[in-house]
Amino acid sequence: MSLLAASGFPSEAYAVKRPLGRVWLRTVLSFGLYGYAWFHVHRRLLDGELGQGRDDATLHTLGLLVPILNLFIIHWLWRDLNALRLRFGLREFPEIAYLVGCIFLAPLFFSLVVNELNEYWDVRTQGLATDAELTSFERASIVIGGILVVVGLLSLVAAIVIIVIAATN
Repeated sequence: MSLLAASGFPSEAYAVKRPLGRVWLRTVLSFGLYGYAWFHVHRRLLDGELGQGRDDATLHTLGLLVPILNLFIIHWLWRDLNALRLRFGLREFPEIAYLVGCIFLAPLFFSLVVNELNEYWDVRTQGLATDAELTSFERASIVIGGILVVVGLLSLVAAIVIIVIAATN
């Protein structure tokens, strides 16, 4: 029995920390698709933590593809994370951090949110949160993104070969 289960916490519900390095590696390897999988998983987790009884994580994830709407959807995640952090005595990040980070420094903002979520889960579970297992949705995003990367590289090589052949004739 794990320490988490022995403490009364169901381990699968609280094994939600995702180390920043792994998140970035998976995002790069998936050609960015893992970021959407990450968002979907965490939107569902935050909704569950807030006890709102809604299941709109899929709609929110799809909404990330819509310009302007995506800024609101990311803001809602930020707002909900701040609300949960305040429940456990953690500091709140001001709205200006959201605006600057999201609009001008997206990779830095993504890193900040990952770190803030990990800190929340540590406090929420009193230090018992563990690294999360990769979900099937996350695995699929990495496989599909990897295929896109390979197809893109093969297309680039083919284009270079065509250009070289055309230039030599």
